[in-house]
Amino acid sequence: MSNGRNVSRRGFIGAAAAAMSFVYLPGVGRVQARPHMDIRADDYSGRLCYNENPLGPSPAALAALQDAATLAHRYGDWYNSGIESQIGAMLGLSGSNICAGAGATEVIRLVADAFLGPGDEMITADPSYTQMASEANANGASVVYVPLDGDHNIDLSAMMAAIGPSTTLVSLVNPNNPIAKVFDKTDMENFIDNLPGGVVVVVDEAYHDYVHSPDYESCLRYIGAGEPVVVIRTLSKVYGLAGARIGYAAASSEYAGMIGGSQQWGTISRPSQAAAEAALGDSQHVTDTVALNDQAKAMLVAGFTSLGLDYIPSETSFMMFDTGTDANSVRSQLGSLGYQVRTGWGMPQHIRVSTGTLTEIQGFLDALESILTVGVPETSPVVPAFALYPAYPNPFNAHCQLKVVLPADEPASLSIYDLQGRKIRSLINRPLSAGTHTVDWDGKDYAGRTVASGTYVLNLIQGEYATSGQVSFVK
Repeated sequence: MSNGRNVSRRGFIGAAAAAMSFVYLPGVGRVQARPHMDIRADDYSGRLCYNENPLGPSPAALAALQDAATLAHRYGDWYNSGIESQIGAMLGLSGSNICAGAGATEVIRLVADAFLGPGDEMITADPSYTQMASEANANGASVVYVPLDGDHNIDLSAMMAAIGPSTTLVSLVNPNNPIAKVFDKTDMENFIDNLPGGVVVVVDEAYHDYVHSPDYESCLRYIGAGEPVVVIRTLSKVYGLAGARIGYAAASSEYAGMIGGSQQWGTISRPSQAAAEAALGDSQHVTDTVALNDQAKAMLVAGFTSLGLDYIPSETSFMMFDTGTDANSVRSQLGSLGYQVRTGWGMPQHIRVSTGTLTEIQGFLDALESILTVGVPETSPVVPAFALYPAYPNPFNAHCQLKVVLPADEPASLSIYDLQGRKIRSLINRPLSAGTHTVDWDGKDYAGRTVASGTYVLNLIQGEYATSGQVSFVK
């Protein structure tokens, strides 16, 4: 880190926050950076690691939740037909083109179940959102990771070259997470035009509503054109319903039926259904959310520039920036000051920070400045990297030891699947502290029965981190 930068910036950052708190945006008006509801707001102040909507749900969604609570003793729409019809109409599609589920999390699993099984291959970018790759491994499929290009873009040409005879699915995230960049719409059109038969392209557009780049285009149009494309979206981000768990896939009627084929009915609660239907009709809340997000990103850019830090331009509700030093140490110190952020993805100097209220962003930049100005001390705590070590022994016939390393104090899960994607046993499913943890597996399933000889998939998840491994059991 350079020592020549100005170290007195709090006045600048504070002035920026004051100036932006009531910024006038054409077509939007003055937007105040304040959540609609501040109930227990302190519980989540500074949580800039999950890309949550700082404004919360729209007033219409909150009212719908309250009304629906009085009918919580009655079952809702078993098959989500009302939500699916509303989403379809909003997108210019039919309800039969939509499969709604309990967040994009369930929908991604359903897509993997529909298109990925033993012997199949999936192509994805690296780094990118990891759940689809994790689900592929759990289903017995293999994953090919294609690095981003030198400008942090998803390299569609390299991904096309990676497609082989066993490839059944290409997983794309646009805008990408954690990099926050979009790929060019012309490049995507060329990619689809040259796609081999039998390959499905799944595009996660969780941050679609935040994008301003003229190079971007939603992949929904390919569905209407009859192309083998599935688009996944969520109401967790711009609609502020992360806790309500609503997501959906848009696809041809055939694909939507395949995706919903393994879904259990009733996975979306009645209150969540009501909140989703109301939120989808509140376009003003979407406008306000995007406006606040733009202000927060402008403030982050100003802060990073003032601190002399490189950053990656963002089309989402988060930004990646280069700390110029060990990002895990900076993240740990930010956490001690009340600001939670993310690191990882093979980028040891980068931090991903979510946009929050302008007050949170000001506090975050103040905390970051104080850390980088003083310097990261050599004795600062080392934050462990997320990892699942190879099982030992492997193969085994009585017990094997599984060692995991977790970077945060959060709930974690370590599950075992067979190569058909069936869950055999959960070894970890609880909050764990950051650091190294060791568990044993005795080769038995949930019911205490010894499993058959064969290879099993290990799936470790904590927050947005996920990784997989394999272990073989021999009787």
